[in-house]
Amino acid sequence: MADFKERHQQAATVINVLLDDLGATPNLHEHWNAPKGLTALLNEDHKQGTELTRSTLLHARMTPPRAR
Repeated sequence: MADFKERHQQAATVINVLLDDLGATPNLHEHWNAPKGLTALLNEDHKQGTELTRSTLLHARMTPPRAR
């Protein structure tokens, strides 16, 4: 079973591919290659029902994760 970090990477991979082409089929075998900023966004705690807009996702995809 995948751990939570891996699930965020898989979700980031799917979002990354679909942002470019809604008809694409993501390859989850390469989820380790997901954009780090997008993965970091998905690792953050968000209030239930928080909408992550397309612009938020695109910005996260292009932004390196913040240092902790």
